[in-house]
Amino acid sequence: MKLLAIDGNSILNRAYYGIKALTTKNGEFTNGIYGFLSILLKLLDEVQPEAVACAFDLHGPTFRHEMYDGYKAQRKGMPDELASQMEPLKELLGALGFTIVTCQGYEADDILGTLAKACSDGGDDCVIATGDRDSLQLVSPKTTVRLATTKFGQSAVTLCDEAYIKETYGVEPKQLIDIKAIQGDTSDNIPGVAGIGEKGAGELIRKFGSLQYIYDNLDELDIKPGMRTKLINSKDNAFLSYDLGTIRRNAPIDTELAHYIPGEGDPAAAAQIMTRLELFKLMERLHLTPGAAPTANSAQADEAALLPVKNYKDGAAVLGQCEDEGAAYFVPVFENDELK
Repeated sequence: MKLLAIDGNSILNRAYYGIKALTTKNGEFTNGIYGFLSILLKLLDEVQPEAVACAFDLHGPTFRHEMYDGYKAQRKGMPDELASQMEPLKELLGALGFTIVTCQGYEADDILGTLAKACSDGGDDCVIATGDRDSLQLVSPKTTVRLATTKFGQSAVTLCDEAYIKETYGVEPKQLIDIKAIQGDTSDNIPGVAGIGEKGAGELIRKFGSLQYIYDNLDELDIKPGMRTKLINSKDNAFLSYDLGTIRRNAPIDTELAHYIPGEGDPAAAAQIMTRLELFKLMERLHLTPGAAPTANSAQADEAALLPVKNYKDGAAVLGQCEDEGAAYFVPVFENDELK
């Protein structure tokens, strides 16, 4: 079986910033949702997966925040225009038959890592779709990463397998964790070793293999005195950064791949959501028929439609009742396909 594991937050974020602002006539932002679904449809066509999992972060601290108070501390929240699209997207994905995966205390990366391990253990293939290079550490004989990038101002996808990692970084996928532990990561506020950047970190790991080996043999290794001093001074931060940067593969989620085979969903609900969001072109691609968007009083109107119909010669007879009820529902009555 082939599983397509989607980094929901990352793909939605790239879709939002990669497409100009789109709104409905009522001012509801839809560019992130439109872009996400466009990417999803392209992935389904190119990857041809039997199973699909859409992983999303949850609000609230994770085990990494508990480990290090400064983790992602400098990050600002997502813009309201983007945040407002998150729940409608999840609702729509569910209505289309896809499975949403979240896990309190863990990040979407950890969900991807856990699903990738499940595939590897079962002899299945996993394709991870993300815009986050952190997932490259998950590449294995059974796991590849489709990395969404931007080249010359245009969106592009880089297919990352073990050969790509070796050619690009000169290391094995798991050694990318060691490199990050030394260089740190400003976007996640992971400290690393002060004074050693990407180039120096890469050279150290390509030469000595791992963070642990470097510190176990720091006095004997052929390392410049200045760099050795930096490593000594930041030892605690280096190992903390290694732990922070390691994607977990044991998040407590459902790892039965058969449960991620897309179902029929609720086409009518999907049509209503997409009609409200005015995503008509995408509806055509999904073979959905536009549906009437539900209104605040739709339930009451449905109930009124089931009530017996009374005929009045003069509408004035019901004005008092309408005033007492505070509302009136008009139900058309047809006879021989003509309005009576």
